[in-house]
Amino acid sequence: MSDQTPNHPSIAEVDLHAFLDGELPEDRARVVEAALLADPALAERLAGYEADKAMMKRLYSPLIDRPVPQHLIDLAQSAANGHAARPWADWRRLGAVAAVVLLLVGGGAYLAGRPAGGPAGDVVQMALAARDVPAAVPSDLAPYNAALSRVVALNIKVPDLTRAGYRLAGVKVEGQAATVAYRDADDRLFTIYLRHSDGSVRFDQFKRDNLRVCIWQDDQLSMVMAGEMSAAVMQKLASMAYVGLTA
Repeated sequence: MSDQTPNHPSIAEVDLHAFLDGELPEDRARVVEAALLADPALAERLAGYEADKAMMKRLYSPLIDRPVPQHLIDLAQSAANGHAARPWADWRRLGAVAAVVLLLVGGGAYLAGRPAGGPAGDVVQMALAARDVPAAVPSDLAPYNAALSRVVALNIKVPDLTRAGYRLAGVKVEGQAATVAYRDADDRLFTIYLRHSDGSVRFDQFKRDNLRVCIWQDDQLSMVMAGEMSAAVMQKLASMAYVGLTA
């Protein structure tokens, strides 16, 4: 379910996150602590996760301090009772805030696994293939925002990820899908593959060779994000992208 650290196969990434949050059993915490003292590279990795968590708190803690709007509470209660249709924008925001709450409370925990066969696996393959196709860097985002909205049949726009250190590198629309590309200061590529959802709901994160892939899909929007980064950084970017679509 979780990645193993390169030099310490007995210590999983999830152990590092749990150690950071003080959630490991005492005996397991001693094992991780000994490994951290013996391996500066492992200690540096943990420090990176701690920095990622601190950045997430700086970016999103204002959302956590705000009370949930009453109309969202009413929507949730209505849906639980089998009544009232769900406006997608409200549920998208509620889902994004819920994900951020889980991150801040859970310290960057994530779901990991392998892409299933069938439609979900097919979407991942298409998303990774789209990374190899050059994308144009738009001078005016308005027509691209309109094209993205047409593709997914929702009112969305290109997310702004500059706060996370990623600049827009291109937007490509092909048929019923679109790819938005970004690069960081080291020129590493991060892509968001967008299309209309098949109606299923899924959140998953896994490794594919040197790439980390995150699937974030609700009943109307399907996003597949990919890039060379840690699980914590991917979680941060995924949350920012999901929120930024209708910001």
